[in-house]
Amino acid sequence: MFVARTAELGRLSEAYARACGTEPVTVLIGGEAGIGKSRLVAEFAARLPSGTRVVQGDCLEVGADGLAYAPFTAAMRALVRELGAERAAGLLPGRGRHGLAQWLPVLGIPDNVPDPMHGRARLFEDVLTLLEAATTEHPLVLVLEDLQWADPSSRELLVFLVHNLSRPGVLVLGTYRSTDLGERHPLRPVLAGLVRSPRVESLEPAPLTCAEVGVLIAHRLGRVPEPGDAAEIRRRSEGNPLFVEALADAGTRGGTPVRLRDLLLAGFRALPDYSRDVLRAASVVSTCGGGPAHGLLASVSGLDDPALEAALRPAVERGLLRTAERGYAFRHALLRQAIYEDVLPGARARLHARSGAALCDDPGLVPDGRAAAEEAAHWCRAGERERAFEALWRAALAARSVHAHPERLRILTRLLRQWDGIEDPERLLGTDRVDVLHHAVEACLSAGEAARGAELATEALGLGPAPERAAALLELRGMLRHRLGDDGIVDLRAGVELLPDGTPGRGRLLATLANRLLLLSHTAEAAEKAAEARATASDARVQASAMLTLGSVHGLGGDLDAARAAFAAAREITRAAGEPAVPLVIAAMAEAEALHGLGLDEEAAGCGRRGLEIARRAGLARDQGAGLATKLAEPLFALGRWPEATDLLRDTLALDPPPLFRALAHTKLGLIALAEGDTAAAAAAADEADSIMSPSSWGPVFRLPLHDLRCQVALAQDDLSRADEILGRVLAGPGLAGLPRHAWPVLVTGARLTRERTARALGDPDEVKAAAARLAALRELAGRLPVVGPVQAAQRWTFLAEAGDAPWDDAVAAWRVLDRPHSLARALRHAAEASADPALCREAAGIASRLGAKPLVREVELLAVRARVSLDEPETERQDPRPGDRLGLTPRETEVLRLVAEGRSNRQIGETLFISTRTAGVHVSNILAKLHASSRTEAAALAHRLRLFEPAEIRPTM
Repeated sequence: MFVARTAELGRLSEAYARACGTEPVTVLIGGEAGIGKSRLVAEFAARLPSGTRVVQGDCLEVGADGLAYAPFTAAMRALVRELGAERAAGLLPGRGRHGLAQWLPVLGIPDNVPDPMHGRARLFEDVLTLLEAATTEHPLVLVLEDLQWADPSSRELLVFLVHNLSRPGVLVLGTYRSTDLGERHPLRPVLAGLVRSPRVESLEPAPLTCAEVGVLIAHRLGRVPEPGDAAEIRRRSEGNPLFVEALADAGTRGGTPVRLRDLLLAGFRALPDYSRDVLRAASVVSTCGGGPAHGLLASVSGLDDPALEAALRPAVERGLLRTAERGYAFRHALLRQAIYEDVLPGARARLHARSGAALCDDPGLVPDGRAAAEEAAHWCRAGERERAFEALWRAALAARSVHAHPERLRILTRLLRQWDGIEDPERLLGTDRVDVLHHAVEACLSAGEAARGAELATEALGLGPAPERAAALLELRGMLRHRLGDDGIVDLRAGVELLPDGTPGRGRLLATLANRLLLLSHTAEAAEKAAEARATASDARVQASAMLTLGSVHGLGGDLDAARAAFAAAREITRAAGEPAVPLVIAAMAEAEALHGLGLDEEAAGCGRRGLEIARRAGLARDQGAGLATKLAEPLFALGRWPEATDLLRDTLALDPPPLFRALAHTKLGLIALAEGDTAAAAAAADEADSIMSPSSWGPVFRLPLHDLRCQVALAQDDLSRADEILGRVLAGPGLAGLPRHAWPVLVTGARLTRERTARALGDPDEVKAAAARLAALRELAGRLPVVGPVQAAQRWTFLAEAGDAPWDDAVAAWRVLDRPHSLARALRHAAEASADPALCREAAGIASRLGAKPLVREVELLAVRARVSLDEPETERQDPRPGDRLGLTPRETEVLRLVAEGRSNRQIGETLFISTRTAGVHVSNILAKLHASSRTEAAALAHRLRLFEPAEIRPTM
């Protein structure tokens, strides 16, 4: 009988209404064992409106290694069954074969196991996609029972879903035993993090009152209890419904309270002997998984179906067991544990051995691919060490196939501990210790256990593996050491040296080394290794990786045509080979970065958006898609579309992406916040990014933008000494002269800092001298720093102007060529101050105001007050200062038209503007279309006729 819980049902009903109306909601229901959490959820589900989908999954009790994703596998299986396999497949990227088919073969034959780093992301995205897609017609309630037993992978997936579910119609209910959560229980930090979300609620069912206990006892006994019995049972049970029922069954029996185990066994001991024997077998069978499956229980008990059903019926009638999908479930986990403990040790070992043998003969006796893990657990408890050892290896391989990396590592760790105590372990496993260690190192890489993985790789290398295996281990150790703060280059080089030309795996190692060299800004060697990988490898993934590295090198060198050709080749190789979308997303990332670096921000943004769509369709939004999003934010920021960039970055962070991408997203959010005038938010973002990056030595291409942000934040906070300290550490770093794209912004910030220091020196000769010395160092570096493309040219002119070595008019002219409004407005503000030109001041104010750049608006307003200039534009000047605007031309197209009017060829235009001849031709074609001109001559004549440019601006070429 269900009593009380009116308030709790009301809370759940409110959460359901909110989930259906506005946003997904998660309710975490905690309480002691037996308080009625599961019954509350079941009663709530029974009262839901018709049509509501309810899918449930139970976490399995700790003790069976490798049972990863147990609650989600069961829930997704139920959801796919309800939707129909064909329809469910149609809702998923790749029809589910990229991810969810690893759990549910009904979706089709899964793709080959992908790179572990990407496989989990695809799996998570598939679960998210299917849950949200299922709400199109009906609301969905996802129930996750006994989260205190959740495996690490299930905990990670729960966090991912709570943070990323966005479509209304989903209510997640999770139950857990609060009394089981010790100080170091892994669920504690998960719950603490989840409840901070406004979309997560907590609920704890209250103990039953004395009156409610009386109602429950009356129903249980079929009569009104004796006077005082209800109060006594309420006192002894403390209002716990499970204990109330147990005490009612056993009688109050005053005096010393009966032990809980005896209370729970009262109903069990009233069963016939043959029923008790089967329940004992059921308690052993279900020790390592969910409830006892019918087929497995029949095999272990040795009974045929009629005899088994006859033995189970009394237990079902007394409420000790209930029927479930493939068998039975104990009324409560505490009851199962009590019956298990009632089995004598010898009988218990024999039943475990029978369970292991049954699963070895027929893995289909249990669902969800759990057979290997359950079999291993049964053999362990039966004391069959060798059979357990062999089953653990199969469980590790099964965990790998479903991307359960923490569970896989835990199994392999057990296996390695037992190795020396097993006779001839290589014969049992069909492989050697080096191979097991290699698998463990792979699991460490995917599970984030970098230090442990490096140790295991070193141990495996110490066993003297063959060159091919040693090279693979060195590659893994290089990746792990990179995460620990070492660039890992030494291991990658050593791995390449072990593999002669033509050796399988050499091309992959070369491509990995080339990419690492690129990230560390060793571009020449990166190009060399990538070219060698391309020439020697036949694997499409390696070929595509090499072409992407080559394309990035070309882009950094300013050769956009060559870069685009390499990116296109990588995409073509990927598509022709039917490879996953990972190379396509990386190609979009690399091409967007190259376009942005050369000032083609609109093209870069379009490229980034197309790549993001590929990432989302392929289930890569959380991994490669997150990296691409940080790249897309750069041109959006440059174009002045700050709200769009902010939304993109915040959505990316909500996906809980890998650490590097989180750091990059925070860095870019900090730059936007600083430009908008929110110094506190910028400082917090910089601190967050720095806390993520500090343990690692990710290359300077990642760290320099963060250093620049931190220096700018210190300047905004008026902490010049801290800003100079940050700048000094950057300048002391090696290789800056080889990083023009990332070094020029730092030089601009450094020159601005020295100008501020000099202005505030107030006659302090030491401070003046220190500022001069810092500026001299900056000038020296600027003299060695290459200039690649119009963006770096504009940054160089800005540096020279900040350093007092060139007029600000040159910086203004350089930024006008590019569509980067904030950089232009800053240059205009300084040019206006130098020339006292009201028009420049007004133009800077207008741009800054449109962008919402509050610090720059204040600077321009102060300048206007000092110069006694009105920012209200005179009627005669109320037109855009850019002549091409009248014809709908962009700033870049206006500059190209000016050169066309001078008689320049496409090649000459490209050389002048640091763009490729092909890009110049595209701009000319766009101009002709906008001007409705049939030729370059007609376009030039129109420019002269409309007096778009001052005579001095047009210098006909002879």
